[in-house]
Amino acid sequence: MATTSLDGEASLIKFPAAISVKAMGLNEPDFESLVLELVEPHIAPAKPTKVVSTLSSKGKYISIRVHFTALNQVQIERIYVALRGEPRVKFTL
Repeated sequence: MATTSLDGEASLIKFPAAISVKAMGLNEPDFESLVLELVEPHIAPAKPTKVVSTLSSKGKYISIRVHFTALNQVQIERIYVALRGEPRVKFTL
């Protein structure tokens, strides 16, 4: 069964699905915890299955990839809205 997004479009992903979201920002000590604070309320009561941090080549930026099991397209979209609403998150994938 197809699920729909916030804008009513049908999703091509079959849920539940293993998904990851990626947020990038300046390499600051609390950036990973900030990203987790933005993602976890939208996947609760589940927890991330894996969190991967990667520094840029010069160490100025960091990317945080949060892996989890998504239940529907709306859940994913809400996570991206939360991430993009945070000024310290410079880019999302």
